[in-house]
Amino acid sequence: MPFVGRSKELGHLRSLLDRREPQLVRVTGIRGGGKSALLRRVAADYRGGVHACPPLPDPVQRRMLLERLHSWSAEGSPPPTGVSGWAEIGERLVGAASSEGRPFVLVLDDAHRLDEARARHLEALVGALARAAEQGSTLHLVLVGPEGSLAEVDNERATVPTTHLSIGPLPLRAVAELLPGHTAASKVRAYGVFGGLPSVVGHLDRSVTVGTNVRRLLMSPNGPLADVGSLWLERDVQAPSRYYAVMHTLAAGEADWATVHAGVPDLTRSGQVAPYLKRLVELGLIAARRSIDAPPRSRSTRYAITDPFFAFWFRFVFLRRLARPSGNELGDYYARMIRPRVDDHLESVFPLVCRQHMTFDAIETFGANAREGGSLWGAGYDLPVAGILSSGAAYYGTCRWSGADEGADPLTAIERSMRETRYGFGRERRLRVVFTGRRAPRELRREVARRHDAQLIDVEALVG
Repeated sequence: MPFVGRSKELGHLRSLLDRREPQLVRVTGIRGGGKSALLRRVAADYRGGVHACPPLPDPVQRRMLLERLHSWSAEGSPPPTGVSGWAEIGERLVGAASSEGRPFVLVLDDAHRLDEARARHLEALVGALARAAEQGSTLHLVLVGPEGSLAEVDNERATVPTTHLSIGPLPLRAVAELLPGHTAASKVRAYGVFGGLPSVVGHLDRSVTVGTNVRRLLMSPNGPLADVGSLWLERDVQAPSRYYAVMHTLAAGEADWATVHAGVPDLTRSGQVAPYLKRLVELGLIAARRSIDAPPRSRSTRYAITDPFFAFWFRFVFLRRLARPSGNELGDYYARMIRPRVDDHLESVFPLVCRQHMTFDAIETFGANAREGGSLWGAGYDLPVAGILSSGAAYYGTCRWSGADEGADPLTAIERSMRETRYGFGRERRLRVVFTGRRAPRELRREVARRHDAQLIDVEALVG
């Protein structure tokens, strides 16, 4: 799969690693999100390189890392003998950093395997960064692992700058060229099914339809993505049945605490769902969202699956795969049960695509991207898209994949919600934005065209 997107992350990492002061950088993210590819791309510009930590005991980890460091060192240096401790590895790193003026970067990919092996690596490596800083050498350490898997760094004891970068799924535009379909609507549909994880999108065949990709990759008994939801979830949790129930509940769309609790019927008290939600948030599989006008300690939280592919998998594939049907039954299941409901699924994930647009691409329409963004909800109002642009203008939006409801006026609905919330009140510009996946009615297009404070954004604008 070609390397796409991540220009913002590339720029951020390069700005960190170009600094003369030694840095500790922690890069985490959802599994399959392209962290390794991103760091390989960045590390190619510096001395040092990427070392993938194997799932082996600590002594083997140390020996393999020493061998890798030796392969990066100057010709004629003595090869490592025996198995050195982490303190000795730290000294070798300091020596490598002092040999030239350019930064020396060590990327430890799958660094969580060091924690699993109970390696006492972190203190020694952070100490090496501190010694490099004392002698004026430029040494950077980058730890890479799945979301929620890396040991936390004690900020009070850390003697070098520490940065944490979280890598999420790619937005629509970043993967649009890899999605099947010749129209903007088909690209959005493909994104709503397969999402923005490079490890998933890399399997797509752009020469066939979304439906054919679903049948080949998900519904075929040996499809490469058929069991991916189970594989990714079960490797990170114990006793996964309740996690499955939470994901299956959220697959129909974002939900509040009570709805999630109701989806796990063997829990007698609502508070019992808390550790399952917390762990799924830590893994990056779901996000806990609050209305952007809510006070800091508000308990009004909604939970949503972070990538459309997992919403699709847990909604349509999960239970059917467990039944182990034959190939013919799977094909029939797609025709009867999935294809007629894809638009309903798109309706639930379309707001995510619209919020992405305001964050990354609104500059094309409004001359500025979102400075902050999210959703607004409360007594008498519910706006799936809202925020403040970097220009200072507030925006409020509705979004429907199937277009505006017959007889409903989305601008009136926005106005009604704006009157119920104080968010953005008093700002000089307050913009009304209508997102639609279908051609908007003529009356709505005319009304938007007459107003300076309204904008209609369709799938062509979303895909770009």
